[in-house]
Order: sequence, then C-alpha cells, then structure tokens
Amino acid sequence: MFPILISLAGSGFLAFLTQILLGHSLTVEDFGILSTALSIVVIMTAAIGFGMPSVWLLIFGQEGWQGFRWVKQSLKFMLLWGPCVLAISWVILIWLIEDSRLLSSLWWLQAMVVMQVLVELLGAKLQLEARYVALSFWQVLPHLGRLSVAAAVYISAAASVDSVAKGFCAISLVLIAASGHSLLSMSPSQMRLVGHQKASMPPTETLLDTASYMGLLNLAWPYAATALLVMVYGRIEIVLLGNITGPRAAGIYSIAVAFLLVAFLVPQAIYQKFLLPKIHRWFHNDWQKFLTVYRFGCAAMTGLGIIGTIGTYWLGESLVDLFFGEKYRESGQILSILSICILFRFISSSVESSLMSGEYRKQRVYCQAFSTLISVPSAYALISLY
Repeated sequence: MFPILISLAGSGFLAFLTQILLGHSLTVEDFGILSTALSIVVIMTAAIGFGMPSVWLLIFGQEGWQGFRWVKQSLKFMLLWGPCVLAISWVILIWLIEDSRLLSSLWWLQAMVVMQVLVELLGAKLQLEARYVALSFWQVLPHLGRLSVAAAVYISAAASVDSVAKGFCAISLVLIAASGHSLLSMSPSQMRLVGHQKASMPPTETLLDTASYMGLLNLAWPYAATALLVMVYGRIEIVLLGNITGPRAAGIYSIAVAFLLVAFLVPQAIYQKFLLPKIHRWFHNDWQKFLTVYRFGCAAMTGLGIIGTIGTYWLGESLVDLFFGEKYRESGQILSILSICILFRFISSSVESSLMSGEYRKQRVYCQAFSTLISVPSAYALISLY
C-alpha cells in the first residue's frame, strides 16, 4: 500500500506541477484549448479501454489461474474495438468542433489515448502480481513524461498549445512501445499470480476454447459503461465550456478541477490501485472480511472527505493565487464552490466498493447512468444560459 500511496502522491504532484508550468507558459485561451482536448482524450480512453483492466481483476479474482483463458480473447477484441471507436469519434468530432486549433491538438493527442489504455492494462497485470513498486513506477512515468514537455515549453521562447500537443505525442509513443513490450509476459508461465495456488491447468488450447467473445462482453460491459460514464460526467463541463462559451472559460474552470483531481487521488489509491483485486477475492471467498473492510472504509472516507472539503473551501482562492497567479483569480472562487465535491467523491468511492463484484456491478452502472442523465443535460443547459 505504501508504494502506491507514494507513487500516487508523486503522480498528483507531477500532474499539478505540469498544470502550473503550462498555466504560466500558455495564454488562458491556449490553456483552455489544451484542457478541452485532454478532457476529450480522457473520454475516448475510457471508451476504447472498455473497462478491460477491471475485467482482468474480476476474472482472476474469481477464477485464479484459470483466468488466463480470457487474456488472449480480450486483447484480440481490443485490437478490433479500438480502431472502430477512434474512427467513429473522429467523425463526431469533425462534425461538432469548429475550432481548427482544437482539432489539431486532438490529432496529436491520439497517441496519448493508446498509451493510456496500454498503461492501464499493464497496471492491472502488476496488481495481479502484487508488484506494487513496478506499478508505482508505471503510474508516475506518464506524468513525468508530460512534465518534461511542460518544462521544455516553459523555458522556450515560443510556447503554444500545438507544441505541447506534439510533445505529449512523442512521449506517448515511447511509452506505447515500453508498455506493449511489458504486456507480452501476460502468460501463466511468466506471471506470478498472488493469492491463488498454482493448481494443474488444462492445455492452453482447451482454455481458449472455453472463452468466448460473448462471454467476455457479458463480463466487460458493466465495467466499460462505468469507465465511460465516470469520464463523461466528470469531464463534460470542460468540453461544453470550451465549445459553447469559449476556450478561456474552459481554462479558468480547468484550474479549479486540477486541485480537485489531486484530492481525488486518495480514494483512487485506496480502492482502485490497492483494494480492488482484494475486494473481488473477499467478495467471493471471505464475506465477513469484505463487510468489515467496507464498513471501516465508509467511516474513514467520510471523515477524510469532510476535512478535505473544509480545507479547500477556506483556502481555495489563496491556493490558486499562490500557484497560478492573478490571471486565474476566478478559478479560486470556483474551487471554493466545488470543494463539496471532495466529500461526495470520498464517500461514493467507499460506498461503490460494495458494487464492484457479482451482479451488483450492474446496479453500479444504473446509478452512474442516472447521474449522467442528470449532470450532462444540466451542465449543457446551465452553461448555455449563464
């Protein structure tokens, strides 16, 4: 747990430092264009990833070494699914977006989509092996790469959103090669699956025969829907602001969101990066332990959320002024208003841990779909009106 907390704290710090350098280097409008493009990239990543890292954790939590029968099928599926989603996404983007600079930035950031999907798959593999030091390294590496680009832009004479997007593309291509190579060891002979005894296994061909694409889709769709819905209702405000109000509004709002994302790393580290494979295991094999961890987690997250919300409410404007300067003064007022989101996020992270496994996965999707149906139209209406 400690290496994960350290790495996520480091990732949050690096991501935040990257935002600071870019905020000072770029104009508010350019920063808004980049923020809008990155928000669209995050949504595309969720759609292409199809929740597969979570599916791997679920499958191996249920089946142990038998779970390898699904790996090859899932990778084949993603090789077909990914290009289809990218193609459809670009048809929609070209139709909806008129800003040529935003489209140009999105073009260069496509490599970032592929990189993030591969890094998340590799992260699931490392979780299954309980290789938390390696997992921590891979969590930090993309942020370190983007920070290097931001630093180069900061010290250059001609900073622009186009140069940042091209730099992110170059870093992503390097990480695609490295993470793809690391995923090649996803096999029974090369992995050490923690928490499961290595019993005798049928031949690989037999295992593959028992894993169908329909079975995979049936397992994956709740996680795919969850990943997409979370990113849609978490990022849609920036996308709508950038396209309806303008890049400057998106830039101002993005600074406030940057502070929230740092706070959100705490429940992410605890539940997504450390407890998730254990939750699947306890859910199916040790119900009493599952309940104990769930109850303690709800109480602890509520307390931490209250502390984070109060602190951000009182210090929000001062923090924005300290790190980003006078030109983002409005962001501080927005951050104070949004501070209540910290409490909600902490509580929801602990509560939803009970909806990670079994048939409860579908109930989780229904809750998130309901939230999306409220938040997205509301955001569109309020941004259009005000």
